[in-house]
Amino acid sequence: VPTPGKVCYLPPGGTIPPTSIVHIQKRQCGFFKHPVLVVSVDSVYAHFYALTRNPPVAIADLKMCLRLGNTQQEDDPEVLALAEGSCRMQNETWVNLEQRFKIEIEHLQPWSLDVTIAASEKAKLMRKIDWLEAEQNRFIYKPLPRDLSSALPGTVVMLPNPPGSNTLGAPVLILENQYPRMRFLRIKLLHNSPLFRQPFDPVHAKARANCLVIEKQLRPGHDGTYVMLLQPWSPEMREKS
Repeated sequence: VPTPGKVCYLPPGGTIPPTSIVHIQKRQCGFFKHPVLVVSVDSVYAHFYALTRNPPVAIADLKMCLRLGNTQQEDDPEVLALAEGSCRMQNETWVNLEQRFKIEIEHLQPWSLDVTIAASEKAKLMRKIDWLEAEQNRFIYKPLPRDLSSALPGTVVMLPNPPGSNTLGAPVLILENQYPRMRFLRIKLLHNSPLFRQPFDPVHAKARANCLVIEKQLRPGHDGTYVMLLQPWSPEMREKS
C-alpha cells in the first residue's frame, strides 16, 4: 500500500485502465514505467511526483527539483534524507516538482527497493514548494490546487488560462470572496502596457489613473494615484505590475 514518503513504481500506461485519472493529466516523455515519490494518500488517490535520474534542463535551471539523499542525515535543503532502515536508490535520483500527479491507489506497485523518505523531510519539501509558488513561473510550474474558501480580499491568486495559452494562468487580486464565486481585478505587467511606456503619453492619462502600481515600499504613484502596498511579509510580484 502506498504511504507518504515511499518510492513506488508507476507501471506501463497500457496496464492501467483507461478510466484512471492518471491518463488525463499532463505527462512528460517517459512518464510511465518509472519510480515515483508518494507525498500524500487519501481514501481514493495517491498523490506523487515523478522521479528521474537527470532532471530536464529547464527544470534544473529553475531549481524545480530536489535530490533523494543516501543517508538519514542530509543538511542540504535541496536533498531529502532517508527514513531509518530505508534502502537507497541505486542511481542518483531527483524529484521533479514541476507537477504533482495523482492516481488511484490500487494502480501503483512496489518499487524494487524499499526506499522511504524521512517524515521530517515533509517540511523541507513544503518549503521548496512554497518557494516555487512564490516564484510565479506561469510557463512551466503547475501550482498545487488550493482551498480558496478562506482566501482574504487582497490575496493574489492565479486564474487559469484556456488550454493552448502561452501561460498556465494570469494573476488576479481578490476583492470579495463568496466562495465559490469571487470578485477580482486583473493584474497586468507594466512593461507590456502602452499606458506605461516612457515618456507617458497624455492620451492614456485617464486610463493610467484607473491603475494602481503594486509596490513593496511606499512611494508616490503615477498621475497622482496611490500605490498598492504589499504586506511586509509578502513576496514581491515577479515583475513590475
